[in-house]
Amino acid sequence: MKLLFRVLALTSSALFAAAPQGAAPAPAQPALAPALRAPPPAIERQTLARRYVSLAVSPDQFLDMFRSGLAAGVSEGCSCGDDKKQATKAEADARMKHFLALYEPKVRERLPNLMEAYATVYAREFSADDLKAMIAFAQSPAGQHYLARMPVIETDPVVQMQVEGFMLDLAPIMRQLEKEKCAEHTAQRIAAGDKNAKCPLADKADTQAG
Repeated sequence: MKLLFRVLALTSSALFAAAPQGAAPAPAQPALAPALRAPPPAIERQTLARRYVSLAVSPDQFLDMFRSGLAAGVSEGCSCGDDKKQATKAEADARMKHFLALYEPKVRERLPNLMEAYATVYAREFSADDLKAMIAFAQSPAGQHYLARMPVIETDPVVQMQVEGFMLDLAPIMRQLEKEKCAEHTAQRIAAGDKNAKCPLADKADTQAG
């Protein structure tokens, strides 16, 4: 269940924001996805899917992982000198506690609907036999170990180091695409008669760390 990690990424960014930002405009409502217009799965599959979801993660487990992930983010976010690091961590801890006090009740309110949504998707995606096999695995010692440790595996520093590598590779490519777009726009302006048009990125050395 990857939603937890997306939520953690968003909330960690909010906790460590250097300064409050202005309110962003409300995003446009997307068109209703075809999956939301699909007929509900068969009752047997829905029941089995609910059973699997209840075994995969409970509301309390979800909240425990949520708290642990935020605590880890607070710890990793403080990388300055020792004295300043302690002060920064204390401030971040205080923000996190205040954030959780405000947010956890909302999380608990939404979790039943989230679990039901997962059950609907699993019931639509997997057959009854598939779901029975998934339940059997979730009830086995290996399955219980896997489900309990999956969030830890996803956030392990060894894995995260490789994930960060993807982001490092992405940065110079995005800068290259930005330069290419700038050059294309400049060429269009020149073709339209603006002989003084120049791409401000053309002579800019790409000195940022990749």
